[in-house]
Amino acid sequence: MTQPFLFALHRRAFLLAACIALCVLFFSGGVRAHGNVPDRADSLRKASWALKDSDPAQALRLARAAGHLYRGAGDAVGEGRALQCMAAAHSNLGMADSAVLELRQALLINQQLANREGVLSCLQKLAMLQTGMGEVAEALGLLQQAETLAEQLGSEEELARTLNLKGAALETAGRYEQAIAPYFESIEIRRRTGSANLSNSYQNLASLYLHMGRISEAAGVYHSMVANGRNLKDTGLVAEGYLNLSAAHAALNAFEKARNYADSSLALLRHTGNNRLLADALMNRSAAYGGLRMYGKAQSDLDSAMDLHQQANNREGRAAAYASAAKLALMQEQPDSALARIGRGKALARTMGLAALRADFLSLEADAFQALGRYDEAIGALHAFLALKDSLLGERATEQLAAAEMREKYGAVERLAEVEKLRSEMAQETELRSRRTTERNMLVVAALLLLVLSLLLYLNIRHRRKLARQERQIHDKRVMELLRENELKVLNAALDGQEAERLRVAKDLHDRLGSMLSAVKHQFGALESRMDALHQERKGAYAKVYSLLDHAVQEVRNISHDMISGSLSESGLVPALQGLRDSITLEGRLDVELNLYGLERRLERRLEIAVYHMVQELVANALKHARPTELSMALTRSPGQLSIIISDNGCGFDPAQATDGMGLANVRSRAEELGGSMHIDSSVGNGTTVSIQVPLD
Repeated sequence: MTQPFLFALHRRAFLLAACIALCVLFFSGGVRAHGNVPDRADSLRKASWALKDSDPAQALRLARAAGHLYRGAGDAVGEGRALQCMAAAHSNLGMADSAVLELRQALLINQQLANREGVLSCLQKLAMLQTGMGEVAEALGLLQQAETLAEQLGSEEELARTLNLKGAALETAGRYEQAIAPYFESIEIRRRTGSANLSNSYQNLASLYLHMGRISEAAGVYHSMVANGRNLKDTGLVAEGYLNLSAAHAALNAFEKARNYADSSLALLRHTGNNRLLADALMNRSAAYGGLRMYGKAQSDLDSAMDLHQQANNREGRAAAYASAAKLALMQEQPDSALARIGRGKALARTMGLAALRADFLSLEADAFQALGRYDEAIGALHAFLALKDSLLGERATEQLAAAEMREKYGAVERLAEVEKLRSEMAQETELRSRRTTERNMLVVAALLLLVLSLLLYLNIRHRRKLARQERQIHDKRVMELLRENELKVLNAALDGQEAERLRVAKDLHDRLGSMLSAVKHQFGALESRMDALHQERKGAYAKVYSLLDHAVQEVRNISHDMISGSLSESGLVPALQGLRDSITLEGRLDVELNLYGLERRLERRLEIAVYHMVQELVANALKHARPTELSMALTRSPGQLSIIISDNGCGFDPAQATDGMGLANVRSRAEELGGSMHIDSSVGNGTTVSIQVPLD
């Protein structure tokens, strides 16, 4: 049955309200030892009632605390109300027997107090609970007492509520025709009084008609609902009428009308803030779109409805949305997707004890398995569906069974027979195919054996060829390595010879020619004492010759030192690079930066010479072609590798178009001879960076 019109409240909002109430209660109790006990008990009871649906366990604890306070204060009326809260919590926890016991205690208290309003409330709640437990006869007896009491009190709203409960009890008992009258009476009372719960009465009657398969009469009730809503200017009532008309026309396969009514309902509901009804309207429109084969719009509406149910923590609504999504997937011939949605929805329905919805999922599951050709599983799902349907029908005190439900059950039996027939035909076809397959397989196996033998022979020949090719490649590679090793030995010998020659020339210049010139200079110095006796003209010539001789001595010394430093024999790589930096730095025109990392220990002599010449060549190349104002030299020694980076801010060039000149070619060759590599990063107008990576042993 549809509940009265309520705005959806989130579970956390209930929890927050309860916590605030408890905090206020206990804080006030701590500050004032003689606080107002009834007020504190009322706060606990109200918090319990707010939490009975979202957190029934917490609601039960709060109701018990309230009952204890009421008893301590001697407030029997309050104790009766607390017992009703406890019964509601126990009912939502599935503990119906405890709920019945508490409601009977509350009823007894109110009867002793002659509190007729309290007695009426207990009778209604107890009847509702017993109806749900299938104890319909006891429920009808209690509702007869409640109806008499409501008439005595003159409360038409309570009378309408009692009549609704009576109709629900009769419907549960399967006495559908008898249930129509109390529903009609409830509608008349609430329409006359302008009750806010009028939509609830309309819904109950229309749902009964739908249950009986009398869809046209249900549609008539919904039309009356819309008309009364307009007369009362009740937007919510009109919206619910359109919503239900949409569902009724979808059941009649009038999908265009169903969509129009759903659109009208949505237009009104978007202004009410009732997310539960808004989600229902979206699901109805989705069903209409599905019938019209507008599957994209149908899925969009379903997704929106699922989001609203999620926000409102409406698990029953989410389960129904999964059922609609599964039906939509089956319409689009997507049985795998349907099964995934059925699994999630069936789990929700099982958790919440929604047996009727579980039956719907089992029926959908059978359709999905059948579409996939999984007939054994389809038959299993249909058997489970029939068992659950029998259970649901058996729970009723069935004076009269619903024709619609029986048709659904026997329709499932026919489907079961159809699936059994399909499975039998499939088994026969499978056996025939098996025989043909066996005959074919014998021929295929013979062909495969011949093919395998041919393939093995081919692979053997191919493998031998591959081995021969690999042996040739290994031989060629070894020859190339030997040639490269020989080339490196020749190059190293040439470098060593060149360096030895430079040392020899430097020493000869310094020791022989330098000594000789120094001796000549000494002899000229000895003649200086006699210069006074020479004529003035000879004195000037002597001074000139002496100056030239002094310059020659200095040049010989400079050449000797340059050649010795160029060999790096004494100073090593770091001082040589520092000297190179100092020699090319021009203040105001060229700034040169030198960064050295990890070169505290000297490298191998041959490697130092090669590195110095590469740096020298790259620096000379930059000064010659790039015209930079800034130049950077960086050498970094790391485990197993030496990194050289020379960068400038000169004019740059395009490495893709330019070819290596003699200088860059020499540097690249030296790097490769050392087992390293060179990379150039440059573009026109953005300078050049050359990086060299050399491995270290």
